[in-house]
Amino acid sequence: MRWWFTALALLLPMVLTGCGSGQDEAVRDSAATFYEAVDAQDWAQACALLAPETRSELESAAKLPCDGALAEEDLSAPGAPDDVDVFGTMAEVRYQGETLFLTRFADGWRMFAAGCTPQQPKPYDCALHGG
Repeated sequence: MRWWFTALALLLPMVLTGCGSGQDEAVRDSAATFYEAVDAQDWAQACALLAPETRSELESAAKLPCDGALAEEDLSAPGAPDDVDVFGTMAEVRYQGETLFLTRFADGWRMFAAGCTPQQPKPYDCALHGG
């Protein structure tokens, strides 16, 4: 009977926070799809995967439509993710030397910030980010 309490204690935090491999996998898939579009220079597909405020910020800063503005960014696929963390409607995918932040919308996970590297004194410096 004691093993049941141990199992419950280990599983309860995952159930209560909504974290688990299903969300992690959805986040990982969205990040991979975004970087595949970037690698293929399919800017329309990559733009469709951006969070609305990230897309707006990109277009405003570049004074170009999203596809043209994204083509000018220095983004490249960083390889396989090292770790994925989901925090409710926000997620973080860490790669070696780079981090990607995502936000969950009704239709799925969208990129909020990409090409992010740790910087002091700020937490991250991102090549692409929302306002």
